[in-house]
Amino acid sequence: MEWANRKVDGIATEGCAAIVTCYAFPTVTGEPAPLDASVITEPLDSMVAALGYKLEREWPANRTNILGARELLLLTLRTADVTSRSIRWLCADKPVDSNRRLEYCLSVPPLNRTILDNLFTVIFVLEDLPARSLWYHRAAWREERIELNRYRAEYGRLPEWQEWLARLTAHSELGVRMFGLSAQEIADPSKMTSWPNPGAMIKYRVSPAVPMPPTRVFMKYLDDWFYADLSQQAHLGGTGLMKRASSLLLDRNDPERVKALTKNKYSWMGQSFAMMLALSSEIEARFRFGLRERIEYLWNVTSSVVVVAREMYEKRYAELLKQTTY
Repeated sequence: MEWANRKVDGIATEGCAAIVTCYAFPTVTGEPAPLDASVITEPLDSMVAALGYKLEREWPANRTNILGARELLLLTLRTADVTSRSIRWLCADKPVDSNRRLEYCLSVPPLNRTILDNLFTVIFVLEDLPARSLWYHRAAWREERIELNRYRAEYGRLPEWQEWLARLTAHSELGVRMFGLSAQEIADPSKMTSWPNPGAMIKYRVSPAVPMPPTRVFMKYLDDWFYADLSQQAHLGGTGLMKRASSLLLDRNDPERVKALTKNKYSWMGQSFAMMLALSSEIEARFRFGLRERIEYLWNVTSSVVVVAREMYEKRYAELLKQTTY
């Protein structure tokens, strides 16, 4: 075939089209139904904006004493929203932009992983909002203080660094007062408990001798089927490099390259839609801001064309959004 024995940058790539075909997403539902993405994106953007306003302006009075909880959830939601919109720009077909190349979609898997990190954080924090919010902020202080100590050691004698180091020190000292840090913690922040990664969240205070609670079962599903894969593609380790970029072995105008990139582009964009809906659903289910019907509508529309959205909805959100208590 035309692609056989082709050389890319001097490296023989016999059979590279077979590799590309292997790592392109499978078409598990036949040809996807045609759908203008704005059917999803416009109500999604409106709903996420409304959810942010609700967090900002209608934070429950009985939770105002939970230091930094509102800010944590609000910033997490809005950061995920910016990331999702960035993914859409990278993957968009319209409006036509000569500066946007199809290959730019290869940047999406690491961005999707950050949205998934946002989702893990929100699920884990909402299990015990007062304790987990405090843990999150204390762990953030730990990282900042370690960084400050490193900067002091390296640049503390240089006059041009003094103003910036003073501001960072003042911010760190504010955290000492806000989060009630001890002299021992200040002296050696590395001994403080860090914020867990998704794998550690799943196992936190769960005995292997008893069944996992439903929330952790769902988190394990996310870790097994999405986080592991997206991490491979972010770090380009194992099969991650080939999953993410094998299409670049083919010439730019090769139909197989265009086909693989296009298929993966739509799949990755669908992942971002599903994760944004999951993140919004977790917050709405906990706080009951009155957005359930809008979120249910979006799950219904998105599930009709995005397989992973249907899976996530059936595994957790169909039931969660019906519950009257969290």
